[in-house]
Amino acid sequence: MKQFILIWAILISINSNVKGQSIYNYDSTGIQLQKLASRIQEDTILRNRLNADSIFTRALVQTLKSPYSFKYTFDSLTAIKHIVSPDERFKFFSWQVDLGDGTYRQRGAMQFPGNEGQLKLLPFFDNSDFVQNNTLGVYDRKKWIGAIYYEIIPMQYNGATIYTLLGFDENNTSVSKKIIEVVRFENDEPILGGDFFKFTPDPTYPIGILDRFIYSFKKGSNAIIKYEKLKNRIMISELASTDNDLKKQETLVPSGNFKYFAWINNKWELSIKEENSYKKK
Repeated sequence: MKQFILIWAILISINSNVKGQSIYNYDSTGIQLQKLASRIQEDTILRNRLNADSIFTRALVQTLKSPYSFKYTFDSLTAIKHIVSPDERFKFFSWQVDLGDGTYRQRGAMQFPGNEGQLKLLPFFDNSDFVQNNTLGVYDRKKWIGAIYYEIIPMQYNGATIYTLLGFDENNTSVSKKIIEVVRFENDEPILGGDFFKFTPDPTYPIGILDRFIYSFKKGSNAIIKYEKLKNRIMISELASTDNDLKKQETLVPSGNFKYFAWINNKWELSIKEENSYKKK
């Protein structure tokens, strides 16, 4: 844990008002970043993965110090996820490190377009191993429930724009997870989670108040959570148990049917009826 904190301390120490031309040019460092990111994911020795992660973090930060780096597309950097919100308010970088014991540690950083091209980068700290129930809790970025984000959905909420992030977590050797996380901003700081979900009780879904939706299933079963933009809803695979026991997460696989979250009255409301097509309210 100390090693992860030291690595990410690099991000905290960055001056948010970096000025001038960086000696690092993305065209010349992109290939090296990709090689390092690939080593993080593919090297079979934990020490090498951690070393690559440390070097990659420093190299990424140096690259982002270049003026107007927010506009970099990072097309050649395919070994980690990097996505931009549709309104270009922020960009999110996320990746994971296999710790060699069947568990993973997620890494995250949120970049904003700065005035005059200056760097503004916020590190996120994976705190999921230290929270008893990851579906509960409204947190700042220092207590992030780690995920590799693959989609950002802007929504209107009480006159402001907030964002729903869809992500996945390899979790362990038998169970994978997908996560729906709602993010809002207070004083330019991201706040994660909140009372944004509404659904009827179901054995395969959490029951009670949620601050984020976490979906656990058998590793390799490819359960789906994706946003259907034209219908303004999130499609979710319905799950069934191979052992007829819905409490065993490692037995849950897609049944072939789907459920849907639609944004209604400032909440993601779950429906089992495909024909229900909602508009923003």
